[in-house]
Amino acid sequence: MAEYKRDRSRVDKAMRKSGVVVVMNKKHVKNPEHMITTMWEVYQAGFLAECTFRIDKAILAEAMQELTAKRAECPEDNPFILGVGSVINPAELEAALEMGFDMIVAPGNVMGGYGEGKDFVKICQEANVFSAPAIFTPTEMQYFIERSDGLEPDAIKVFPANTHGPSGVKGLLAPYVRNRHNGRIIMPTGGVNYETGPKYQEAISANGYTPVLGMSAPLKVVEAEQKPGDVETIRRSLAEFKSKMPA
Repeated sequence: MAEYKRDRSRVDKAMRKSGVVVVMNKKHVKNPEHMITTMWEVYQAGFLAECTFRIDKAILAEAMQELTAKRAECPEDNPFILGVGSVINPAELEAALEMGFDMIVAPGNVMGGYGEGKDFVKICQEANVFSAPAIFTPTEMQYFIERSDGLEPDAIKVFPANTHGPSGVKGLLAPYVRNRHNGRIIMPTGGVNYETGPKYQEAISANGYTPVLGMSAPLKVVEAEQKPGDVETIRRSLAEFKSKMPA
């Protein structure tokens, strides 16, 4: 089997197909096996999985050894994308790249105090890793979306989205409606669930962008029943979410 090579375009296609990034945190993962099981079940359900650096780094590193092996065995037309989020500084960015993640999501520009957000994008591009830094203000949106140096991120996360709400996100995007931005991925995260999700989708699509929802809601049952890593509970939680979330 050929050696697996990370590819930003592969992540882009998978993200658009899924429309949802399932975010995992310490409530869903207590050990490496929990992470392996949860990410695999999320993939089997047709979504993208994003673990976070809120989970202990040692757990992430150990789980990734098996997850990268499973990823290499998956078909090209249904790739197993390994995402990581809550990356808040250059050290975590470097660790995420070394562990082999395909997609790196950040709650801010991730280089604060060390450099600019474009440096985060540049480092990810050099590794052919999908980058999704967050914005909250029009100034930050302007910084990431209107660049002449090719260092625009692959997706733009809006965080915390619940502070804006769907109408606020729509207003945030409105000044940047241009044909050249049509289809660009916008990922609202924070307070997004099956009730608010369709409203965010509508608000983002209305401005010509492509919505991808970032949320832990698909794992709500796992969290409520405090059963991290339990296959039956994970599957039931994902199925319940699917039944409530419009296709």
